[in-house]
Amino acid sequence: MIAEKINGFIGITRLDKPIGIYLLLWPALIALLISTEASIDYSFVIIIVAGSILVRSTGCVINDIFDMEFDKKVGRTKDRPLASGQLSKREAYFIFLLLSVFSLLLVSILERQAQLVCLFFAVFIVSYPLTKRFLKIPQIFLGITFGSSIPIIFSMNEKLLDASMWILYLANFFWIVAYDSFYAMSDYDDDKKLGVNSSITYWGQKSQNYIILFQSFSLIFFIFLGYLNNLGFIWYLAIFFTVLLFYYQHSISRNNEHLKAFKNNNFIGLLFLLALLIEKYNIFI
Repeated sequence: MIAEKINGFIGITRLDKPIGIYLLLWPALIALLISTEASIDYSFVIIIVAGSILVRSTGCVINDIFDMEFDKKVGRTKDRPLASGQLSKREAYFIFLLLSVFSLLLVSILERQAQLVCLFFAVFIVSYPLTKRFLKIPQIFLGITFGSSIPIIFSMNEKLLDASMWILYLANFFWIVAYDSFYAMSDYDDDKKLGVNSSITYWGQKSQNYIILFQSFSLIFFIFLGYLNNLGFIWYLAIFFTVLLFYYQHSISRNNEHLKAFKNNNFIGLLFLLALLIEKYNIFI
């Protein structure tokens, strides 16, 4: 019984599927490096890692609570702990409350400005699952929400209004909409049948073209970020390899490997992070 509940906890928080944590973590660490002028405060790194795990896990739990009835009717999600009955709704709410308390404890050690930014975006994180019911492209709302770590981290370094923050936030926003659209492709038939909104049900046969458009906007802002911060050859080499990875994602997506295309974005985030470490701190050289 205990083992079943532990497995249920892991399943509802997606700790066994860390791709979401990585996609939160890499932009957050990039934001830390961009917003830090001198040496890195490693306590911030610990906060960022813990925050990425907590925020992603909390978001997954509230998503499963709101979407339980939908999940039961979708092939990819019908075996999730709440949809399958492995966990009760009361247990799911308890896990959500527990994770929320830990998140608040983490927020409490930040400066006031960062705390206010965290609380502002907490509303977005909790409400995102509901947007699939009334927004034609809920990925737009996800892009706003999932990039929240960037203004939070810039505010931790007292640079909330810094131009680089807005450029990085927009680069991440367009990237999120693009990669989550690959994710939505895997549920297209079920979403269409259930009347659940997504960028793919809205764009239809033009979805690949729109994803390319959002990826292109993301690259433009990453290029601008490099220019604004006097980054050199390694940064632009990372952008070149990102173009190749985007091409690869579209190639495998056309073969119906949509989730594989989505997960490939982990390497893009890591690529930019490594490029920035080399550019700013000469690591690996």
